[in-house]
Amino acid sequence: MDRKRNLGMIAVTVALAIGAGQYLQSGKAQSAATMTPIPKSDPPPPLRLAAGTPLSAYEPALIPVVAEPDPPPAALPEPAPLVAEVPACPVTLDLFAGDAATLSLSLTAPCRPNQGFVLRHGGIAITFQTNSTGSFFLDLPALDAKGEVSLRFADGTETSAAVPLPDIAAYRRLALQWLDGDTFTLTGDGPVTSLGEKATILPMYAQIITLPAADAPLTIEAPITPTSCGREAMAVAVYSEAGRITLSDLSVALPECDDEGGFVVLNNPVPDMKLAAQN
Repeated sequence: MDRKRNLGMIAVTVALAIGAGQYLQSGKAQSAATMTPIPKSDPPPPLRLAAGTPLSAYEPALIPVVAEPDPPPAALPEPAPLVAEVPACPVTLDLFAGDAATLSLSLTAPCRPNQGFVLRHGGIAITFQTNSTGSFFLDLPALDAKGEVSLRFADGTETSAAVPLPDIAAYRRLALQWLDGDTFTLTGDGPVTSLGEKATILPMYAQIITLPAADAPLTIEAPITPTSCGREAMAVAVYSEAGRITLSDLSVALPECDDEGGFVVLNNPVPDMKLAAQN
């Protein structure tokens, strides 16, 4: 209504202004030319007639403009939750400290059934193989106080663990490790543990003997076989005393193959190893 009223007032004002101007012009002409009558002419049509629209109904048509809504933005994909990558088939090694300074080893590798690996501990390396379920269990006489054990598969996968062995201070042990093709046997008063399987391209074996005393009798025997006769049999000897390790290379010259079936014997090798370690 305000807009209609304002527009009407403006139209009326313009009409009055036009009428007044015409009136003034007519008056002036009439006074200046009294001698000559001015023919009558029809007054100009009112603004409303010229416009062709009654003033009372004048109202510009307002065409509503409806803005089309913007299309909704494309939904962004939800970010994937951050999840740490976990191997599909992990290799798990558990160690427990057992009685008499023994390491109880439990290996779980479900995707590695019947696979060979190398076990390392205290300066020796031995080859073993998992069972049909990818598991492996072993009781290992420990050689060092830290109780460190590592396992390595042929594809480079490796795992390790450690468990301290404080009671190893009361034990003396000798370990002998060799490669396939050679053979050694430890003989003495203490218990002997044989280790290793033909599970890899280069099988490795070992024996560990626990000595009841520092001067307990001990011998190393190297049998003469068709594969070892006429050459040197080689091994690595590891002497552990209260968890302190002494390493020594061992080389035994075997007689020619005519003497197959015998033994080459080394008596009391520990003093020689201690002497070699001091030099």
